Amino acid sequence: MKFPISACVAAALISALPAMADQKNPKPKNKQEIAALQQVQAATDPDSQLKAITNVLENFADTDYKPMLISMAMQAAQQKDDMGLVTTWTQRALQEDPNNIEAHVVIAEATARHTRENDLDKADSIKTIETNANQALTMLKSASAAPPGVPDAQWPTIKAQLTGEAYEALGIAATLDKKLPDAVANFKLGAAADPSGSVIKARLTKAYVDNKQYDEAISTANEILADSQAQPIVKQMAQQQKDFATKMKAK
Repeated sequence: MKFPISACVAAALISALPAMADQKNPKPKNKQEIAALQQVQAATDPDSQLKAITNVLENFADTDYKPMLISMAMQAAQQKDDMGLVTTWTQRALQEDPNNIEAHVVIAEATARHTRENDLDKADSIKTIETNANQALTMLKSASAAPPGVPDAQWPTIKAQLTGEAYEALGIAATLDKKLPDAVANFKLGAAADPSGSVIKARLTKAYVDNKQYDEAISTANEILADSQAQPIVKQMAQQQKDFATKMKAK
């Protein structure tokens, strides 16, 4: 997610806690809260991070850092790839703020990744994906200012990532629903919104192949293969799709 309003931003803020004592919002209220927040900073894996975050939220209910901590918890749940925890933390985020863009994107993206074609509840999952992703996109279109806790300079990048991930989730939902032209359209919009998202481009390449748009698949795969920032596994996926598209085009 990667991402979002958040983990990196929140971690940076927490790392600067002692220096923020005299600044306005957010700031720790006492030494005990600082110590608890520093435990979050010191966490080296998702489990210990979630434990430290829960400790802060349970013992310092009025902490100014609540939105950032919940954001970090969503990220940690994603890193664990634990759908139950993702659901728990996104629900908590949306209870705090129904217009939390990141939470809508996180639940849409996680649901998309965990849904399989033969799932009995596939239709419900697709509805969850589409509802949350579309709501996020609507809010993102009018979100000109950075949310609280996000530096203005970082907002354009974060906004692009969130937009790309929302469209990516919609593309996966369309694929699950066997609406291949819609899948292509959404992956294209995601790649356009976040050009650095090589995973979205890889999904677009596969959607092109599935939709028998072999020239487009080859062209998109070549973009990924030429991207020095793309991970090896993503390049491997792109090469496989390119090889298949080339073979099918030859027929």
